[in-house]
This record gives sequence, structure tokens and C-alpha cells, in this order.
Amino acid sequence: MISITRGCKAARFVKGFLIYWLALALHAQPRLSLPDWGELTLELSPALMVKADLKAAEADQAKSQLVERLGTLQPPLQSAIYHLTVETRLKWFLSSKTWLGQLWIQPDLIALQRTRLKTGPSSNYKIYRYADGGVYRIRHQPKDSDQALQPPQTWPIASEMFHAFPDRGCAFISDPYAILLLLSQDWPVTETVICMFNKEGVYQVSFQRTGSQPVQADYRLKNSKSHRIQTLIQAERILIHPVPPEAGAGSDAEPFEFLGMEGDIVFLRDPTTRLPLQIEGEVPGFGQARLQLTQVKLRQP
Repeated sequence: MISITRGCKAARFVKGFLIYWLALALHAQPRLSLPDWGELTLELSPALMVKADLKAAEADQAKSQLVERLGTLQPPLQSAIYHLTVETRLKWFLSSKTWLGQLWIQPDLIALQRTRLKTGPSSNYKIYRYADGGVYRIRHQPKDSDQALQPPQTWPIASEMFHAFPDRGCAFISDPYAILLLLSQDWPVTETVICMFNKEGVYQVSFQRTGSQPVQADYRLKNSKSHRIQTLIQAERILIHPVPPEAGAGSDAEPFEFLGMEGDIVFLRDPTTRLPLQIEGEVPGFGQARLQLTQVKLRQP
């Protein structure tokens, strides 16, 4: 009986400590550096392909790309921010869709603006402009096929609304695209939680190390001397678990989305280079998908 009591006390202590640590993690605000990679390509051939390009940009250069609304966040003057471009292509039977996303984000993970251009049967262009206390969601849509050939910024505004951030105890709000930047870093903790705005709500997204998993790496390193990397790597396994915007929302809440995948996502990375060797998740209308790294371009020193 004594051992059971001690075990219960120990379990309560561990649970209490974990809750306390998660509360600290939720309020922690990292400052991230640019990873070694500048360009990535991940593929599930021939159905799905993702290309990412990450650069540093001066705040003055970025301001011309940011939409201005009342209370929108402004990049700190004379400081660098990060500009991430992500192109996602999906081909499945007779369906073909392309999403081109761009994210402007500060090194402290505070998102400034994300855009998403969707081309296909129903083209549209969305702007998510982060502000003090919420996000402006601006949707552009062409009137006809001729107008669809024009720059998306010139398309008529179909809708505009402001999504106020709920009180979820978040020290700051980031964006799902920032996951590629976040998981290219090294951090000493086993689990961390970051608040992210996705579609119409704020998710508390947990990143948890769940051991290791062997991955057969096969990618091309594309720099001055291009060569192929083929080796078996004991990859770090990181589970990305989004908590819905409202407790008990259940199926009413829109699924969290990252690179076309929804819900829980498994991220397998090289523990030495921190390159994303494999990303696994559910793609709506397609099923379980496993993106594998096929090409990397390292940043020039």
C-alpha cells in the first residue's frame, strides 16, 4: 500500500511538473537563426511535391510587400526578417492543384503576413495579415479566366474579415509555415508548445520528440558541386500535435493544415544537419502521404 501511495504521489508530481513546464513553454519565445539550408524539395512522386525557399530580407524591403490595415504589426526598423516561399503541387487522378505560399516572419517567430495563391478549378488568393490582437483575412478571386491570368493582387476582393485572437495564454502567435524554420533549429527540451493561427483559429501546437526511427536518406545536395547523399540515418522523430481552437469543438473546428497535410504530423529529421528527411501526414482526398527529401541547396557562407 505504501508503494502504491508513493507511486500515486510521484505520478501527480510528474503530471503537475509537466503542466507547469508546458505553461512555461507556451510563454517562451525563441529567437531563431537561419538554418544551413536555403532551398528544400520534398516529394511523394508523382503525386505530391513541396519546394521551400528561405531567405533573410531587410525590414524596409519587406514593408512594400505587407498589406496595411489598422493595427497591423510592423517589422522592426533596420533589422532582418525571414521570407519563406513554399510551393505545393498535388496531382491525383484527374485533379491537379497548386498552392504558392509566402510568409514574412521575424526571427522571434512572430508572423507578419502569409499569402496563399491557389490555382486550379477555383483559383483564389488569400492574405493573412497579422495585427495586434488578431489577423486580417483578405480573399481575392478572379471574375473570369481572362482575369485569372493577371497578377493576383489585382483580383477583386471577394471578402475581408478580422479574426480576433482568443485568450489562450499565448505570449505570441506564429504561423504553420514557420514549422520548417522551427524544426531546422536545435533545442534542448523534449516538448514545446507554440501558438499558431491556422485558417480561422489559434491552435496550441505541441512539438514532441518521440524517439528515433531509421530513414533511408536519398537526396541530392545541389551546390557548386552537386552530389547525391545515400545513407541510412537514425532520424529524430518529432510528433506535431495541434490542439483545436476551442475545447470540445471536435469536428466543428477546421483541421490544422501544414504542407497540404491535416491533423497530426510526424516530422523525421537528421539529428546532425536537422534536415527534414521525411514528413508524414494525412492529405485530404488523397490519404496518408509520406514526403521524402529529394534535394537540398545549402546557404552560401
